Amino acid sequence: MPRNPESAVPESSPAAAEKIILRRRMRMLRENQPPDIARKRGRRAQARLADTAYWKNARSVALYAARQDELSVDMLMENAWASGRAVYLPRVRRRESGVMDFVPCGSLAQLVPAAFGLREPPENLPGFGAEETGKTFRPDILVVPGLAFDKQGTRLGFGGGYYDRFLRRLTDFRCVGICFEFQFVESLPAEAWDQPVHYVCTEKRFWKTRP
Repeated sequence: MPRNPESAVPESSPAAAEKIILRRRMRMLRENQPPDIARKRGRRAQARLADTAYWKNARSVALYAARQDELSVDMLMENAWASGRAVYLPRVRRRESGVMDFVPCGSLAQLVPAAFGLREPPENLPGFGAEETGKTFRPDILVVPGLAFDKQGTRLGFGGGYYDRFLRRLTDFRCVGICFEFQFVESLPAEAWDQPVHYVCTEKRFWKTRP
């Protein structure tokens, strides 16, 4: 069975201890956000990303199916399908802890309920693993969720390492972290294996993290 993405990887460094505290704080802030406000903010963030040249020029996009309280990117998915782009969505490997694949999908109707409140492509659809990033898996944009992002592009995830395995193999495509503005902070603790994103998009800004 996959690791619960809410559970942190046992670590003992000062950065790891700070991450545990930050995860709890960000989850609480996200859970306490009124649903109607969350929807409005989420739509604004998606519209901001959709208005960029990076999105407009992308022919293939890797997104995610949001879990409860997470910023939904369903509007971006529908935009991508309506404009004829290839859309990839993540699916956790059941027998490999911390590992997932990105699967080509043609509609939200293809997704099925999965563990921990996730929606995933069904098992019968072929997918691409992290080892294929930059080779057979080459989306123009990879949009990733997170509990928090900072101005340097550092991402605070759930601690399972699912996205880091893909991000460390990035070659010629852009990675955009998307979140609510209160999840975008000045600085986050980072460890050697943490992989940054190129841009951060919220309902208030589209931030370039690298020169």
